[in-house]
This record gives sequence, C-alpha cells and structure tokens, in this order.
Amino acid sequence: MKRPRHQYLLALFFAVTWTTTARAQAVPVALNYNFNGVVHAGESGLPDGVNGYRSISDRGLDFTAGLPNNSILNAYQLVAGPGQLDIVHLGNRNTVDGGTKAFEPAANGNDIGIQPSWLANVDQTGPQTTVLGTPMPIIATSSVAFIYQISNGGGSFDVTFTFQSGGTYTATLSGGDWYGGPLAGTANVDNAFLDNNLSVTEGRINMGAFDGEAVTQFSFSNASNPNAGYAILASNFEYPPTPSRSNQIPLNYNFNGIAHAGEAGLPDDLVGYRSISDRGLNFAVGVPNDPLLAPYLLVDQPLFLDIVHLGNRDTVDNGNWAFEPTANGNNIGIQPAWLPNVDQTGPQLTTLTDPIVLDSTSSASVLFQISNGGGDFDVELQFQSGAPVIATINGPDWFGGALPGVANTDIASPGATLSLTERNIDLSAEAGRTLTGIAFQNASNGNAGYAIVAMNVVGCMSCTNGATAIVNNLGGGTTGNMNSTSTGRLGCDLNWSVTGATPTVVGVFAAGLGITALPLSVVIPGCPGTIHVPNPAFATAPTDAFGAATLNLPTPATQALCGQTVTAQYVELQISACGLALTDAIAITVGN
Repeated sequence: MKRPRHQYLLALFFAVTWTTTARAQAVPVALNYNFNGVVHAGESGLPDGVNGYRSISDRGLDFTAGLPNNSILNAYQLVAGPGQLDIVHLGNRNTVDGGTKAFEPAANGNDIGIQPSWLANVDQTGPQTTVLGTPMPIIATSSVAFIYQISNGGGSFDVTFTFQSGGTYTATLSGGDWYGGPLAGTANVDNAFLDNNLSVTEGRINMGAFDGEAVTQFSFSNASNPNAGYAILASNFEYPPTPSRSNQIPLNYNFNGIAHAGEAGLPDDLVGYRSISDRGLNFAVGVPNDPLLAPYLLVDQPLFLDIVHLGNRDTVDNGNWAFEPTANGNNIGIQPAWLPNVDQTGPQLTTLTDPIVLDSTSSASVLFQISNGGGDFDVELQFQSGAPVIATINGPDWFGGALPGVANTDIASPGATLSLTERNIDLSAEAGRTLTGIAFQNASNGNAGYAIVAMNVVGCMSCTNGATAIVNNLGGGTTGNMNSTSTGRLGCDLNWSVTGATPTVVGVFAAGLGITALPLSVVIPGCPGTIHVPNPAFATAPTDAFGAATLNLPTPATQALCGQTVTAQYVELQISACGLALTDAIAITVGN
C-alpha cells in the first residue's frame, strides 16, 4: 500500500527550496559508488597505486584542475577530491575491450595497473544498488536524472526503482560512446595522461505515473554492451513546476539526413537520402519506440527533409565525403536537388508560425547528433522585442547508443547503432517574453556535421489578434470560494477550483462561452445568487473531504479562441428549500 505523500513532503520542501530556478528544483542523492574512475589531482601517472585511479577501459574524465564549470555537471553533486570512489561502475575491467585492459598480477609501471585494494571483486556487471537514506517522494511532475558515460561504442542499461509500497519499476537509459565532447579527458589506461576530450550523457526518467509513491532504492543492471564499461557519476530527483504546455516545434528542416523506407541503396537519387558524414539514423521501419524520442515530433516519411543540418557535406571529415560531379553508383552520391547550397554552416533559422509566450515553467529541449568527434553549437532564441538569448549546448560523437543506424555514406546500408543527445535550456528567466524564432549556429567542430532532429518549447501560444487575457471574478455566489490559476493564454489549460464548499457533497461545474447575469430567483423563486454561465455544459464533480473540487479544461491552440470568454461556476446540491447553492463565477478571456 502506498504511504501518504505528506509523510515526505516536509523534507522535500527543504530540499527543493535551496534554489528557486526551474532547472534547479532538484534533490541530489548520494550514489553507492564502487569505483575510483575519475582522475583528480595527484592521481595521474600512478597506474599501480593501490588506492588510486583506474580506468573503466582505456581513458577517463580529467578533474585534476577541479570540477569543470559545465552546464550539465553544475546541476549535480560529484565527488571533488582524489583517493575516493567516485563512480558507479557497471562492467568488468578484466573483460572490457576484448580483455585488453585486464589488471596485471604485479606492479611494473606500465599503462595497466594492478587490481586496487578498493576493488574486492573485478566483476561489477551484476546489479549495483543504491539504498536511499530517506525515501524520495514522487509527485505528478517528478523525474529522476542521471549523468553517465559508456566506453567502447556505447549501449544501454536498466534502472530499477523500488517503492516503499513494495512495487518496482524498470526503465532503460542509453548513450553513445564517450569519445569527444567538451570535458577534459585522459588516456593511457591507468597512467591517466591528458588526452582527447570526453562527454557525459544525461538521461532522464519520467516518474509522474507513480505519483504518491516513495522510492527507497534503485539499481543499475543489464548493460547491453559487455565489451564496455559504464560509469554513472551522479543522480538528481527532480520536482519542476507543472509545465504550462509543451510545444513540438516544426523546425525549418534543410536536409534529408535520416534513412526512411525505400531510401537505402540509392546514393544518386536526386530527391533521396544523404548522410551528413558517413552514416545516419535508420528509420526504415518507422520511428523507433524509444522513450527519448516519444515527446518529440520527428519526420516519419521518406523523401522529406528531416533534419536541420549545420555544416558542409563537402568539407566534413577532411573532405572525404564531398559530393561527386556525376552519378556512378558508388557510396558517395551527387549533390541532391533539395540542396541548392552545400554550405549550411551559417545560422539555420526557424521562424515560428505560432509564437510562444514564455512563463516561469518554460524551457526548451533539443534532440540532436554530431559526427566526427562531437562538439558545441549555439541555439539563439529570438523574441518579439528585446535581445535574443543564446545558449551553447554540446554533445558527443554520434557513434554507439541504442538507435539503429546506416553506414556506407549515401548507400545507407545497415550499420552500427547511433545515439541522439538531448539537452535542456532553462527559459524561466524569460517569463513574459514572446518567442518568435530559433536559430542554430556557431558549430565548434568544422570537421563535423550537426543534425538537429527535433525541438520542444514549454509555454503558451500567442494570440496574433492582440486579444488580452483577462481572469475576472464575477461574484454571484453564496457558498464556497471560487479560484483560478489560469493565465488565460492560448493553448494552455483553463481551470476553476472551489474550496470551502460542503465536504463530500454532490455538485457540478457549469461552463459555457460568454457571460450572462440571471438571478437564480428567476429560475427558483426565493433563492439567492446569480447565474453567470450562458448555455452551460455540466461536469459532475463531487467535493472531497475538505470541500474542494476542480475543473480542468484543455483548450486547443487555435487562433479562433483568441478574445473568446469561458465562464464557469460551481453548483452545489443541498438539502434545503432551494435545493442548490452557487459559487462565484470566474470568466476567463483567452488572450495575451
């Protein structure tokens, strides 16, 4: 049986009020670390230190200068000092990478160290469990986020949550190969000398379906790639405010860079698929059923532009895949008819047909991939007035992960799996501004192709006729208190709540378009109150034990609603001469 949520809410309140930004309404949890797999100050060059660093494969993150100032890492609590277990490792160091990194029996100073004293059992492929000191409550908006890395081609793994009620829930997270990205990395296995940059993946699990539960522990298991090492660095339980509305953005696609049904094997098709480098996503059997993709709008048909490409196909990967002047049927195709200019490195702009009004819950999420080592790029958010907001986001190389891929450049034959990266941009500080355009620009890796696949923005829609949103209490009631938290903005739910009515009484909400003012006594002689709802529709809504009830009315984002007024009031059925009583009515006019 689920425990009452109020048992945990006081602790939750103190946890989430450390900060007031929407992104940071999160509670870090201490993981049951089992491996020293991040290089801190003084840990490099000591491959046989019995208490020191060991790679989960041939490299690792370099924190020798301290924790990096990185937009993803900054949201989490990470181990900051040397000589400590600092990751949850899922794997077996003696078998990873074909067994080439197995610990040596005796110290000899080469790259591969001996088994350290902190590692009692080299096989850590089994479930790795973290028991929470305090059960973490789940509410309707809850999610749990993790940051992690996967070596040797990427893969997926399971996270199993155990609830205080005794139930469990298992979700799957995935990520590409750790190579490339914005974070300093090391190589030379356990010598940990500075080398190529690495990336981390942020995975988020929606827990809203378990509102009212409390998590007591979670376990990591079932790594899909036994040749890889998995490093889970940190976790947050997130409690964001309820978003007003999540809008799937129809991006101004400029490239056919995903292989759909019928597009493979036709490298010179003038209207067909082309890779942004030497490979791409394989949607030949449809958009994969993956929780990462589910919230987004992706193109699911062949012969359509399906990504925003930021790059130049003729110069990517040192020019190895430049379009050929004539069709010859080999891997590299000719420049297609849909690509008038091969140079797409400049800003790629999407102008919103329906502008979005941002609020305190607003954020943007971007789904993308980057070839040839990963990198950074800018997302410029343009507004109806005032300066734009520019957010820099980054991602790793696209190789590895959980999504089907194609290879052989424009032939698009089945190839290695690929990954998509999701990054979130907090826009709560821009509340009240109207978003009109989005530009992708300033790719940091000129040798790579960037594919922006989809984007969502949280916020209500803007009324193009300039109608003003109005929430007006019309009075007229004789029982309870009527309230609304609605902004009245287009596309966002309208709601009315009554409090202080008679507990567990039978009642209905009456709602309709427009406003009237008809004394109840005209309908039932001698009864007080005013009917403000013309031509009402009724929704049964008994009050709870506290005399409260709510009507939530989802509204379509159609401009025809702008300037329209929706009025509602609550009708409480009573054992009295009148037989009923009315609350005040609240009229909501849809607008900006």
